[in-house]
Amino acid sequence: MQFSEIQEKLREYYTVLKMARKPDWEEFSTTTKVALAVMFAVGLIGFLIYILMEILPGALK
Repeated sequence: MQFSEIQEKLREYYTVLKMARKPDWEEFSTTTKVALAVMFAVGLIGFLIYILMEILPGALK
C-alpha cells in the first residue's frame, strides 16, 4: 500500500468523523430499544431451536 493510498483513506475517515454527531436522547433510546428487541428475538429463536432439538429426537423413538 502506497503512502498516497493511506493518506487518501485517512482523508476519507476524517470526512466521515466531521459529519458524525452525538445522537439526542430520543434517537439513542430508540436505537437501544430496537437493538434489545432484536437480541431478544434472536435469543428466543435460538432457544426454541435448542428445545426442539432436545425434545424431537426423544419423541420420535
